[in-house]
Amino acid sequence: MNVREFLLMPILMAAALLVVGQLYVTLPLVSDLADHWQVTPGLASWAGSSFGFAYAAGFLLLGRLSDHHGRRRIMLASLCAMALASVAVAASSNFGMLLVARALQGLVASAFPPAALALVAEVLSPARRPWGISLLSFAFLAAAPLAQFLAAQSASLGLPTLMLAVAGASVLLSTGLAMVLPPEAQAPEGNAMPAPLATQRSKLAGVWLTALTVLFAFVTFHAGVQAMAIAETDLQTLRLAGLPPLLLSLATASLIRRIGTVATARTGLVTAALGLLAGALGHFGGLVVASVLLSAGVALAIPGLIGTLASRAVPASRARAMSIYSFALFAGASLAPLAAHALAPWGWLALMLPPAAALLFATAVVDGLPQLSRPSSSEAGLL
Repeated sequence: MNVREFLLMPILMAAALLVVGQLYVTLPLVSDLADHWQVTPGLASWAGSSFGFAYAAGFLLLGRLSDHHGRRRIMLASLCAMALASVAVAASSNFGMLLVARALQGLVASAFPPAALALVAEVLSPARRPWGISLLSFAFLAAAPLAQFLAAQSASLGLPTLMLAVAGASVLLSTGLAMVLPPEAQAPEGNAMPAPLATQRSKLAGVWLTALTVLFAFVTFHAGVQAMAIAETDLQTLRLAGLPPLLLSLATASLIRRIGTVATARTGLVTAALGLLAGALGHFGGLVVASVLLSAGVALAIPGLIGTLASRAVPASRARAMSIYSFALFAGASLAPLAAHALAPWGWLALMLPPAAALLFATAVVDGLPQLSRPSSSEAGLL
């Protein structure tokens, strides 16, 4: 392994943490944003949701750009554009401008994860490829607690200062990637039309619907405990308690070989739901258990869903299917802060029960939805 290959994964993981962390960075700052802009906490939570909705939509709009223009070019462009958008967030002079800048930040950031995952699969040797994908998946998951922890620790600096730091880090990481990525690390041109998904839709729709619930539950918990005005020290404890269980994502390959992708996803969904039910008790010990079990469940569910999707989607439609999955995953994450602030005034049970019920419902549909009718040829053409 040469120096470039040795440095590639650490830089990619740092970039993944930075990009995905922007979805969560405003969660600990909702109260500060509400006070600064003189808006309600519910409206202030849109600082996270505006990023998230644009980020989710970007998977559908930009997810396949690297198929046509190369992984390296799109990753570097995404990081540089995110740096500029972060400066725009920092320079926002009113709340509406802040929301627009955050949405722009989410849109340009969305081009990075699909290109990074594809690049790891193409650049690393077959022996190191599963490990590389696991490390990158862990970085995507670990962004949630780490971004919240660091944002809370730096809250006194204010959002503009944090965003300028994000801009600087984006430039540094894009420079690092430009140095370690070989010029020939380009994806082949993808000119072929994707195969219709109509014949697969009943099986794939179950995965897409399940994806909507996973980060919805995860972010609802973290945004909810923030909205319940728990002491900052306890909030930081809850965030850090959820970090070690995310390492389970590195061990899912072995579990999938034993019980399969669907069973692995279901195990994660049930584990996460049990964690939320423990949190419904409302005392701090139950919330710590909830944080641990919820993170463990997400760490199992997401690789299980990706494995299920990869095995069921035909190669010509796999990128398209993965884009829809990513859209559903982060659409759920974007809805969560709004749901959390609406449910929190009703107490712990009202906060934890809906996402737990969604996860348990997902266990019933993850293996596929019933195909009520055979699609016509015209329907197949549309899909």
